Amino acid sequence: MRMQPKDEPCGWLTFAQNSDTVNYVDMAYLLALSIKTTCKHNRIAVAVDPESAETISTIQRQVFDHIIIIPRMEPFHNEALALDITPFKETFKVESDMLIPRSLDHWWDGCRLQDVCYTSRVRDYRGDIATTRNYRKFFDANNLTDAYNGFTYFRYSESSTNFFNNIKNVLAHWDTLRDRVLNHSIYDKPDTDVLYGVAQSFTGIPCFNNLSYPTFTHMKPAINGWVEHMTWLDAVPWTLTNNMDLIVGGYAQQYPFHYYDKSFCTPELTDRYEQTVRTIIN
Repeated sequence: MRMQPKDEPCGWLTFAQNSDTVNYVDMAYLLALSIKTTCKHNRIAVAVDPESAETISTIQRQVFDHIIIIPRMEPFHNEALALDITPFKETFKVESDMLIPRSLDHWWDGCRLQDVCYTSRVRDYRGDIATTRNYRKFFDANNLTDAYNGFTYFRYSESSTNFFNNIKNVLAHWDTLRDRVLNHSIYDKPDTDVLYGVAQSFTGIPCFNNLSYPTFTHMKPAINGWVEHMTWLDAVPWTLTNNMDLIVGGYAQQYPFHYYDKSFCTPELTDRYEQTVRTIIN
């Protein structure tokens, strides 16, 4: 796709390509509501394919500041277009199945110390940095940095252009890399974390910093000490307080919350955030 103008200073971007079983547009909407609830810098763009765009309701269109139409692509691969399509000079790119429970306005200052800055350390629901390597065997085998695309900062620059061009190159030559270059090649097709890790190895420029952020809470089972295939919704209780504090297993969530289990996004939860956003706007 052609590079789109960067007409706004900073904002959020997420991708929402619906599947046969999951409505990612609804999750992107819940994400947008949580951003509007907690952050002053809360402009948000959602990138959707034409079929998903048709499902966007009138009320959702009132909350999304930009709706960007992109071609339908393999899952994960569309995020290679992030720099091309963002309308912002500086962008927080996040996954759609996330909530933002606290203001992250102060993160802009720290993240902008680099042109590209992705998450390299995730946390469990208690707020502790995860140490399990259950999901990182490919990264360890190839001596790659721990790349988590779930929360990424980038600004329009030469370095960012180079990084995203490398992602496109990895996609274009993935079969050769998988079969002849990379070790422990368990991915027939790469997810976005893999794309980030391999692309960064080509640039030689670190895409993470020594600050405590960007980071996020990841609700995958092993990260939280649960057996694989166990959903966190069965493992710990959660509630959303009247003050819109998200409490999980007795811990108030301080970081972007990657709930992972898509069933967490319900009409009831969305309605809670809608009521709050209406109060803020009015």
